[in-house]
Amino acid sequence: MKNLLASASVFIVVCLLAWPTAHAAETRTPTQEGVLYGTVDNQPLTMDYYAPKGNGLHPIAIIIHGGGYHGGDSKSGSEAYIADFLAPAGYAVFSVNYRLAPRYPYPCMVLDVQRAVRYIRYNAKRWNADPGRIALVGGSAGGFLSNMVGLLNAPGDPAAADPIDRVGSQAQAVVSLYAQSSFEFVPLNADVHRLLDPLIAQKGEKEAIREASPITYVAKKDPPFLEILGDQDEYIPYSEATNLQTALHNVGVRCDIIRIPGGRHGTVGWNQLPNVPDWERQMTAWLNATLHHKGPIGEGIRQRIASPPS
Repeated sequence: MKNLLASASVFIVVCLLAWPTAHAAETRTPTQEGVLYGTVDNQPLTMDYYAPKGNGLHPIAIIIHGGGYHGGDSKSGSEAYIADFLAPAGYAVFSVNYRLAPRYPYPCMVLDVQRAVRYIRYNAKRWNADPGRIALVGGSAGGFLSNMVGLLNAPGDPAAADPIDRVGSQAQAVVSLYAQSSFEFVPLNADVHRLLDPLIAQKGEKEAIREASPITYVAKKDPPFLEILGDQDEYIPYSEATNLQTALHNVGVRCDIIRIPGGRHGTVGWNQLPNVPDWERQMTAWLNATLHHKGPIGEGIRQRIASPPS
């Protein structure tokens, strides 16, 4: 019995020691943290910056975190992981924070991401970045935001007092991971109600869903889209990707999909799936081609872990 207890104690200690190591693998250190891109209601809006490798004028990748519209931050691992392989590929990477529901319902977070795009574009020279090559890269709620901001294609306001607001928030590429493209075909769960209830109360459910669904704004001027989604996602049906692809193709806009067989919600664990596609490499190659960039591909990508035999 003593030997069993001793063995169990050793096992527990090893697990406790291993957990921080595994957790640490999900952390990353920004080059510049807490960059202020705006202030609303006396609340600072901040983002983290990851410097690109290499010389020259760098394309920009703006990461938008998930969290069910009411949680998460710029360091949320499932989305911030993308900085690990895009910065080494020569992208100036920014991971943004935005206001959260229910205190700040729709469209507050959409306006925040648009502001972030404008700020980065206006100040691009500070980071030796190209204001004409901006990609939005969001996951989950952040994927909804990348879809929405990419499809809205909002120009700047020439009459704005703030010169940043005179700059447009258009993107040249959009990558959305496990993201909603419409609220029409997915049940409105508690997270969505936090986001949309004030709009529903104001306009009714049908009109609120139409207004807040990215697919509503599909138009022929839209940038190319890449959607990445697991076919076993517990929150977002695979049809959310194919519906948006069909709508974009109908107006002549490119939209590609990377399917993750057996993939669930979030990138964590995808590297342990059998026969998982090299989605990080494919995504970087897609961005390189779309934004006319020749960045190297491979550094920072999670190692594939073979599943143990059953």
